[in-house]
Amino acid sequence: MNGESTATKRFQKPYHFLTKLEKQGVHCLSEVFKNFHLDDFRRELKLWLHIALSNDQSAYDEGNTREDLIDFIAELHKLIEALYILHKKSNYSKKNMPGKGLSRQIQRMLREMNIPVLLNDEEMRKPALAIKAFCKTFPSGYAKAEILDMLDAVVTYDGNKKIYNGNLVLFYQHLYCLIKLAYQMNKIKNRKSH
Repeated sequence: MNGESTATKRFQKPYHFLTKLEKQGVHCLSEVFKNFHLDDFRRELKLWLHIALSNDQSAYDEGNTREDLIDFIAELHKLIEALYILHKKSNYSKKNMPGKGLSRQIQRMLREMNIPVLLNDEEMRKPALAIKAFCKTFPSGYAKAEILDMLDAVVTYDGNKKIYNGNLVLFYQHLYCLIKLAYQMNKIKNRKSH
């Protein structure tokens, strides 16, 4: 032994997904869409919406809160598509393609599966428009509270639908990251336009 301490520092995590957002900003999109593809977000949000609306012991026990949630989810889908397009256009994404090493057939299948369908032509060309619309419609605090309320509804759900609890917090963290990044990007864009 050379006398060096191998003890870890207290109160420090060697890695945590959300720290990447603080340090790398838009580059965390690569991490998000590596862990959850666009179709994964669609499928999970559809399930979370169903469960949130079915759970009568949640924040969605009144009609107006259910209506707000439905509208929020529709716009959240568009936001995710816009961020996905930015991710696909980025040089960082092209350098770190998740398809590297996969067969051409699997790469083609992944491309065909993860296609934005909700954005109009202008939003497809300029995804920042969809990001701006989301940020203008929903205050940041509301958006963050809404996804936390959905997580709570999913965790406390005791109905017939079977859900896998292992990825709930991870999925929430990815949604949180996308929402936080959208507001950061919109704020920067607004500063540049003034």
